[in-house]
Amino acid sequence: MSHSAVDFEVLTDRLSLDRLGRYGPIIGLVGLYVAFSFLNDRFLTVGNQMNVLRQVSIIGIMAIGVTFPILCAEIDLSIAQVMEVAGLTIATLAVGARLFEGFALPIPVAIVIGLSVGALIGTISGYVTARFGVPSFMTTLAMLFLADGFGLIVSGNRPITGLPDSLTAIGGSQILGLPSIVIVFFALLIISQFILSYTKFGLYIYAIGGDRQSAKRMGINVMAVRMGTLIISGLFAAIAGLVTLGRLGSAVPTMGSNMLLPPIAAVILGGADLFGGSGNMMGTLIGVLILGVLQNGLNLMGVGPSGQLVAQGIVLMLAVLANVRS
Repeated sequence: MSHSAVDFEVLTDRLSLDRLGRYGPIIGLVGLYVAFSFLNDRFLTVGNQMNVLRQVSIIGIMAIGVTFPILCAEIDLSIAQVMEVAGLTIATLAVGARLFEGFALPIPVAIVIGLSVGALIGTISGYVTARFGVPSFMTTLAMLFLADGFGLIVSGNRPITGLPDSLTAIGGSQILGLPSIVIVFFALLIISQFILSYTKFGLYIYAIGGDRQSAKRMGINVMAVRMGTLIISGLFAAIAGLVTLGRLGSAVPTMGSNMLLPPIAAVILGGADLFGGSGNMMGTLIGVLILGVLQNGLNLMGVGPSGQLVAQGIVLMLAVLANVRS
């Protein structure tokens, strides 16, 4: 075989892998919809599809936030505990309970403080990572334990009940027939995609994720951008904690349990590059929907939690393989 023929085959294989990485998530989501539509008559009903969106919204909000550091070749392992401590802080301040016994604050003030807690944790993680060169894997892992501990201190390791309706309405009401939690999810998705597509900050994220040294030579403030992505991740995790209060109707010290991996998995399922520089919010949306549709469809078929975990593991493994090969 001639040298040119070999080169052509290599190029063809490469293009095929690129297409798989680009269109694979969409094909996978459509395939799940087709399969579950044939397997169960209730799957495609409006009520069930609205239920899917409601179920994935919390993971979706966290996935949107963690997309920013992943695109910048970073990772945030503290999102579940940040969501937890922010939600507990807002709840305890709003009712004046536990650590803040007798210090009930107006709902807007409690929300601002809770969201600031998430942003502060992200700021600390980002500063240590960008300023001292500590891998974000390690800094956010440390913040995971810190946030978990602070959550237990704030709540006294007990549920916070009796939340005001004005607080739970943010994630537990309906607006024009749509769940408010779904509206918050899609509003944040649109804003985030705008940031990535139409701002210098978004352009810098892709540049740093693609080649950090080249971005630095271009004059980009790499430290500020890396910090910024982790601050956004912490803030979005805190927003997820806020809407979770409406979803649950209370704040519990364990509401962040099992919430770390699904958002990160959704970003990878959506085709974002594990090593940064490639991906977008539409891909993250598709990844979130793949997880939600898979869980919902298997539930309708009577498959238990163990079977669902096996299915999710297989799907994620295939996505990672496609990600690395492309």
